[in-house]
Amino acid sequence: MILRRTTWRLTLWFAIVQLALFGAFAIAVYAFVTSSFDFDAAEEGSGISAEASFATLRAALLWGFAGLVVAVPATSYLLASLAMRPVRRSFEAQQRFVDDASHELRTPLAAIQAKLELTLLRDRDVPSYQSAIRETLRSTDHLARTLSDLLLLSRTEREAQMAMELVDVRQLVDDALAVDTLIAERVTTESDAGVTVHGASGLLERALLNLLTNAIRYSDADDPIEVRAIRQGAWARIEVQDHGIGMTPDEVGLAFDRFWRADPSRASEGNGLGLSIVRQIMRLHGGDVEINSHSGVGTTAVLRIPLSR
Repeated sequence: MILRRTTWRLTLWFAIVQLALFGAFAIAVYAFVTSSFDFDAAEEGSGISAEASFATLRAALLWGFAGLVVAVPATSYLLASLAMRPVRRSFEAQQRFVDDASHELRTPLAAIQAKLELTLLRDRDVPSYQSAIRETLRSTDHLARTLSDLLLLSRTEREAQMAMELVDVRQLVDDALAVDTLIAERVTTESDAGVTVHGASGLLERALLNLLTNAIRYSDADDPIEVRAIRQGAWARIEVQDHGIGMTPDEVGLAFDRFWRADPSRASEGNGLGLSIVRQIMRLHGGDVEINSHSGVGTTAVLRIPLSR
């Protein structure tokens, strides 16, 4: 409704401005033509002929302006619609994001409320209370991580601008693996030496960790995870390859949508924001991320970042 009113308001203003310009132009043309004719110096009969020509010009300008009064609103609406198209797309994306975020936040809150209400229905022993508290803490942890990811999505651009530095890609991989020993135990690495990029090391580490977390989550405990960091032309290329469940082409197309999760992960700890964060971080660094996956075979996620100059 708001966008529709704004579109009509823009249409009205576009029409007023265009008609005012066309009207001013028509008046200027008529004034110039009539003022250029010297009635005093005109021969007998010429004045009457000029008056008839002026009347014809006046009628033509009036009819032309009348036609514009009909045509200009249509063109103005078209211009207003084109001008509002990016705003509409942004608004719709924001609305979807708010709806999805509300749903994702409501789910753990509902779980917390239900568990606490169930716990208070009757007296319980200490182990039962401890179990209820642990489940509640898991739900609050999921809620906290979701909120943290939402905040990261909103402030990554500011953080990236403030924290840009030279980053050694091999060291970046080592730092990411050092964060979680459980991940490090399953990962084998292959890194070229001397590959550096200009970026925010904390954000790049977060992007790599998100890919590693997905690789661990969607593969069996004994499946290896391989990380390769290489130089490829003017780019640093970081590959994270797993041999897990993989994805279908349709799932790959949806993988970067916020809050989207493949069906097997609905009950997992993820919130569906990981790859959205990765893509945003890559865009802030002038790079990109791509997913190559085959169902039942595995997935290779690739980060491409411009090399430092």
